[in-house]
Amino acid sequence: MRKVFLFAAVLTLGCGQSGVLNKDLSFNATSKGGPGDVVFSHRFHVKVKKQHCSYCHPEPFKKRRGMTKFSMKDIWSGKFCGKCHNGKVAFSAKEPGNCSRCHRKKDKGM
Repeated sequence: MRKVFLFAAVLTLGCGQSGVLNKDLSFNATSKGGPGDVVFSHRFHVKVKKQHCSYCHPEPFKKRRGMTKFSMKDIWSGKFCGKCHNGKVAFSAKEPGNCSRCHRKKDKGM
């Protein structure tokens, strides 16, 4: 019982108010001519949409950033982000007008 309490406390402190849940994560997704890096908001998905961490972790995404490799083809086929971003649960990742909802072009000065 003590181990369960300790695990819950560590998880809460690690992901809570000062943790990753309140941050946007930026992922390098820029390929030549690609739409730009991806910005993912834990705050929006967890606090606004009320999704529990276990919805995405450890599957389809490992908790350690950069450990899960996937492509837009994977997303379009319903894997990873495409699990929800299919036009039914959330906006469709396949719709060209939605690219900028996740991908952000870098300023030329950067």
